[in-house]
Parts: sequence; structure tokens; C-alpha cells
Amino acid sequence: MRSFALRRFSRSLVSSSTTTPTAAPQSYARVNPLSNTATGTICDASFFTCRSFSSAAANIKELRTLSGAPIVDCKKALAETNSLDEALDWLRQHGTAKATKKLSGRQAEEGLVACAVSSDGKSASIVQVSSETDFAGKSDAFCKLAMHVADATLTSQIDGDLDVETVKTLQSSNKSVQEALEDAIVSIRENLGIAQAVKMTTSSDDAILVAYVHGKVDGSSQAGSAAAVVELAGGAGDNNTEKIFEAGKKLAMHIVAAKPLYLDIDSVPADVVEKEKAILQSQMEDSKKPPEVLEKIINGKLQKFFSEVCLTEQEHLVEEGNPKVGKALKSQGLTIKAFRTFFI
Repeated sequence: MRSFALRRFSRSLVSSSTTTPTAAPQSYARVNPLSNTATGTICDASFFTCRSFSSAAANIKELRTLSGAPIVDCKKALAETNSLDEALDWLRQHGTAKATKKLSGRQAEEGLVACAVSSDGKSASIVQVSSETDFAGKSDAFCKLAMHVADATLTSQIDGDLDVETVKTLQSSNKSVQEALEDAIVSIRENLGIAQAVKMTTSSDDAILVAYVHGKVDGSSQAGSAAAVVELAGGAGDNNTEKIFEAGKKLAMHIVAAKPLYLDIDSVPADVVEKEKAILQSQMEDSKKPPEVLEKIINGKLQKFFSEVCLTEQEHLVEEGNPKVGKALKSQGLTIKAFRTFFI
């Protein structure tokens, strides 16, 4: 038994001595890019592949952050160009064209209304920007687009209603509305558009413009589901700008809630008045009352109609006691000159 063990031990010694020794793996220390210290691991091709992949992934992530475009489009843009700036231009040219072609037939009935008022209160803008869905309409990217359009419209040299093509040429922060719209389309992937835009300026030295936005998406911006801009005059010479602003804010809130169609009775078109009269007369055809009594009844109903559609004739919903708007303003020595309002 002892001799057998010795023979096995001697064979193992012979076997180990005749076996060709394997070379010890050669290891080179490489520098860890995060800690700038040697790691002692083998520096092979996979390391460089890893670095290259990390760099590409970082570029894709940055481009996606800047543009909001899908990852697939970002990869293609980077493959076709040599820098992030060129990739952004590529996305604007190709991504927008592709998205616009795909989405152009879809209805855009949601969106936001936005306002911008100059620091002196002498000019203001109110715009409506459309989106396909309510979800997209409340996104940060869409909110920024709405405010971009409002700010650009505020700088327009044209007063009143602006056509869409004119609005697209306007600029804010060195970027045109058209460029901002294209960027938003690439980011949101919906059919977006400029529905309407108005630039207002005061008609007298003692007037200021005040805006109110209802249902704000973001508390830091003036974009929401409805908005009104009013022009009030009076009292500015007595340094009552703050008083006018407060009255204007209340009035703008009332306008959003009451939705008047006209400023006052004189502003109602004659054909609208005649049509309303004809409707009232047809309702009274079977009445056997004397003509003069019928006339009084019709005039009374007309006054009710005016109190519903004319701002100055409406009951002020924000003032205590709900006096007529015209009477409430007169008591403060103020006159309303104009108003505009948009709703989603």
C-alpha cells in the first residue's frame, strides 16, 4: 500500500515536470476615466469600444434633451451630421417635414391661450395655439411654444388681428415662431398650429392694458385654457395706475366667466339687432295685445338680450353686489375702451 502511494506520487512529479508551462496572462494597468487612477485590468479593444459607445449614448441623450425628438431620429441625425448643432438643423429639416406630412391631416382642436403685456401696459398680445390632444396641450414644450408666440406677437409692428403666416415670421429670443413651431412638432409629435393672434395697443395716454389667464398650466407662465385682455382709461393723470390695474384684472376675470360678445349696445351690429327683433316678434304673433304694448314687451326683451351679450350691460360677477359693469366702472371714474378674449 505504501509502495503504491509512492509510485503515484513519483508519476505526478514526472507529469508536472514534463508539462509545458503556460505563460502568465500579461496585464497592463489602464486609467479609469472617472477616477484618473490605474485599475490594473487588461486594456483591450473592448475598453475602447465601451468608451466609444458611452460617448455616442451621451450625444444621443443630449440631442434628445435639446430637441425632444425620438431616440431613433436622434441616432439618424447624429449619423448624418458632424455636430450637435448640425444634428438639430437636420432634425428641424427632416424630422419636422416627416412629422408634418404624417400629422397634417389630423384635427388640432385642443391647445392653449397665452398673453403677454409690455412693462408699461401700453401694448399686449393674446394668442391661441392648437394641439391635437389635451395631454400634449398641457406639456412643458407646448406651454413654452404658446408663450413664444405671445412674446413674438407682442413685438409685432402690426396692431389688431394678425394672419398666421405673418405670426410665423415674428421672432422672440432670436428664434422665429416658425422655428419654435417646428421644434415643438418634432418634440411632441402632434399636429400643432397657430389658431389666432392679436396685438393690442392703448388708444389714449391715460389707458393701460390688463390681462387675465384662467386655468394656467404653469404658474410661472401666462398660458391656460382661457384669457382676456382689457383696455381701461381714466385716472392715470392722478397716479391711479394701480387702481386701474386692479379694476382691469377684475373686469378681465368677469369677461372670462361671462363671455360677452360686444362692448356695449352701440357695438351690436344693426343686422344682429334686427334679427333678434324678428325672432321676438314671431314669438308674439299669436298675442292679442295692442301694438304699443307689444312694442314695450319686445323692447324689454331686447334689453335682456343686451344684458347677456354686451359687457357694459352685464352684472359684474367679481364686484360686490354685482352692479352693472358700466355703472361699476363709472363709479371709479374709469372707461372700458376695448377687450379681446380667447377660449379653448
